[in-house]
Amino acid sequence: MGGFVSLVGAGPGNPELLTILAKRRLSEADVVVYDRLVNPALMAPLAAEKIDVGKLPQHHKVSQYQINDLLVEQARKGKRVVRLKSGDPYVFGRGGEEGQYLQQQRVAFEVVPGITSAIAGLGAAGIPITHRDFASSFHVITGHHKADGTQLDWENIAHQEGTLVFLMGMGELGHIAEQLIKNGRASSTPVAVIQWATHWNQRSVKADLGTIETVVETHHIGSPALIVVGNVVSLMDELNPELPLQGLHLLIPFKDPSKLFSKLQDQGAAVNFFKRRTQVPLTFDLPDMLKGGTLVISDQTAFDFFEHRLLDTGYDQRVLSKWRVLALNQAIAGHLKRHGLLVDGYFESDNSLFSEPEIVIGEETALGRFKEVKSQKIATYRAIPVNQTIEVGCFHGIIFPSSASVDDLVSGCRDSQKRQLASMPCFAMGKQVVARCQASGIRNVISVNPSIDAVMPAIQSYFKCRSVI
Repeated sequence: MGGFVSLVGAGPGNPELLTILAKRRLSEADVVVYDRLVNPALMAPLAAEKIDVGKLPQHHKVSQYQINDLLVEQARKGKRVVRLKSGDPYVFGRGGEEGQYLQQQRVAFEVVPGITSAIAGLGAAGIPITHRDFASSFHVITGHHKADGTQLDWENIAHQEGTLVFLMGMGELGHIAEQLIKNGRASSTPVAVIQWATHWNQRSVKADLGTIETVVETHHIGSPALIVVGNVVSLMDELNPELPLQGLHLLIPFKDPSKLFSKLQDQGAAVNFFKRRTQVPLTFDLPDMLKGGTLVISDQTAFDFFEHRLLDTGYDQRVLSKWRVLALNQAIAGHLKRHGLLVDGYFESDNSLFSEPEIVIGEETALGRFKEVKSQKIATYRAIPVNQTIEVGCFHGIIFPSSASVDDLVSGCRDSQKRQLASMPCFAMGKQVVARCQASGIRNVISVNPSIDAVMPAIQSYFKCRSVI
C-alpha cells in the first residue's frame, strides 16, 4: 500500500490556531517532519515519529533537496507523513516546491492550509491588515532576494496601495526601508515590526520608514519577525489585545484534553507541556472485595488500573459499597466522581480512622512514602521516567496539579534542569503537592487551592507584584 503526504500548515505559533483537519492529520500521522518555528505544544500529543528539519537563518542543517527526498522515502514505506510547516505551506514556505517534487515522484499528497502569520501576526499585535479608513488591499512580499539574486521590483512595490507585509525580511530591514523611500514612499509612512507573533515572547515596535531600523536596533528586535508598512499601523495602540496573563510562558503536565491548558490560554498565557512518565500496569491480587474495609486511593491512574482489574475479575463498582473510600486530595476525588464514585472523605495519616482491612493503592515507588501507614499497599502500576527535553529556563513558572506531576517532571530532568527548577516559581495545587515539591528540592513553591479557578488569580497576583505582566 502506498503512503500519503499531507503538507500541513501549523499556523503562526499559538498551538490553538490550528485547523480541525490539521489536528486530525497530526493524530493520524506515522511520521511528522516539522520546521523550527512550529510550537512544541503541537507535538506533545503525537505518537508519531518526529523528524526535525528546521532551518535557521543562513544555516540549513537539512537541505530542501534532502527534505524532498525524505518525504518520498517515508511515503514509499507506506507511511502517513505530515510535513508540518509554520503558517501556511504555500505562503513562502516552499510547500509548492515540495508538492511539485511529490507529484514528479508520483507520491500522493494533499495540502492542508494554515493561518499565515502575514495576517494573524498583525492581528495579534493590534493591526488589522485591512481597514475601510486606511487600507482596502494588502500585499505579502518576501524579504529575500529572488532565487537568481536579482532585486525585487521596488518601484512597483513602493507604489502599491494598501498594506505591505514583508516576511523573512529582518536581515534586509534597512534595505527595504531605503528602497521604499527611494522609489516614492514617504519617509513618514508608519511601520511596525512584530517579533515571534502569537508566541509567548511576542514583541512589537512601531516607527516610520525613516527611523524604523534605529528603533529596532534600540529594542533588540530580531528574527523571526514581520515588517508591516502602511497606515493601518496607526491602530496598533488602540487595538492591541490586553489579557491578564499575557506575556507569561507557563509549563504544565501533558494531558489531552486539558482544562488547565485552555483556561491559561484564555487568560493570555502561552502554555507548553512537560512529558508524563510512562505508565506500566503491574500484576496484582485484589483483596477480599466482599469483606469490605478502607480503600485509600493515592492517585488517579492507580484507581484506573485498579478498576480495570476489578472488571477483569468480574466485579464492578457495586462491590465497593462495603468499603470506606478515601481520596488523597480533591483532584483525585474529582476524578473518581467523573467515574461515578463518590468518596467518603480525604486521607490524613495522623487522624484517619480505618476500617480493617486497610488498603492503599498507588504507584509502586510512591507507595514507599506511606511509611506511617500500617496497612496493605497495592502497587497497581509502575511509572518509568521519561527524559525531559524542554528548556526549563525559558519558562516563567510551572503549575503542578498533583504530586505525581512533580515526580513526572523531576524524575526526567538532568542535573542542570533541576538546578533551574530549584528557584523557579512553582504553583502547587494542594498541601500534598506543596510537600512533594519541597521534598524534590524546589524552593520557590506557591501554595494554591486545588482548583483550576484558584490557579489563575494566584499566577496573576504573583507575577504582577514582580512587574512581569
